[in-house]
Amino acid sequence: MSELQPFAETLSSSPQLFARLLPTVYFDKYISLDPPIRPSLRSPTQFRPCRINTSALPNTFGSSVVRMGECIAVCGITGYIIDSSEAGPSALYTNVDIVGRTGPPQSELMSVSEWMYETALAANLFDPTQLKIEDTAQTLVLQAQVQLLSQMYSGDVAWAALLAALAVTRIPKPVLADDEETLTADFATEPVVRFSTSETRKLELNYDSLPWCINFGVMEGTGLVLADLEGRVEEASVQGSITIVTSAGESSIQNLSLSAGNSVISKDHIRQCIALAKRRAAELDSILKTQIHNGNGL
Repeated sequence: MSELQPFAETLSSSPQLFARLLPTVYFDKYISLDPPIRPSLRSPTQFRPCRINTSALPNTFGSSVVRMGECIAVCGITGYIIDSSEAGPSALYTNVDIVGRTGPPQSELMSVSEWMYETALAANLFDPTQLKIEDTAQTLVLQAQVQLLSQMYSGDVAWAALLAALAVTRIPKPVLADDEETLTADFATEPVVRFSTSETRKLELNYDSLPWCINFGVMEGTGLVLADLEGRVEEASVQGSITIVTSAGESSIQNLSLSAGNSVISKDHIRQCIALAKRRAAELDSILKTQIHNGNGL
């Protein structure tokens, strides 16, 4: 790896110590090489390897564990019953937090939760009518709890965990409370409806067009596109960001958003990111479907 560290010979300390003390300078030294490369030895447009495991958590409707590089996200899907008249615009609500964190909600995590909620709502992940409880004025609402196992997280891994958990979600059959084979759940509604412990049905998603969220950053000056930003240093090194929601199959673009520093983002940047996002969506789609077919079946 010495050829990738021509500056290391002039240091009086190790590259590892340099990276801890001056992470931004360390990153700049790498990205200015010819060809440019990141300290993790990824090229600017290379994505981190992704691993997806599903149905890992007990006492959930569906769950997943997703790992991209050193970033790990765990998602569990649960639900609660409410009156249909009280239902909001979405049948899915999200909450993102970091494992072991204490104190009030962080604004950054709240922003990620809100982004995931709005993206899921716009993407129409599933038909909410399938959650309505027959012969009642009640409906089931799903709650997605995403736990991040690292401060070095990104929206990509949180979204992938949500999508993977929903893909294996099974909805318990709602039954009247006097049925002996039910889970206790007092929702203060009439008639009282609870969940069966034995009968479930699969949440119906459109598996042919699962919407994957892919994020990019654009560096001012060099114009380099960084795919799959990893950590605060890379996030601070870009002046423009591009988020693309796309699916595999025909790879239609469902949403494209630009933020912060639109002056550094050109049409060529957008075209490059769309092409990269389509390939990444196909890769993630294949990983998830292989996992489901091997472990659970669609």
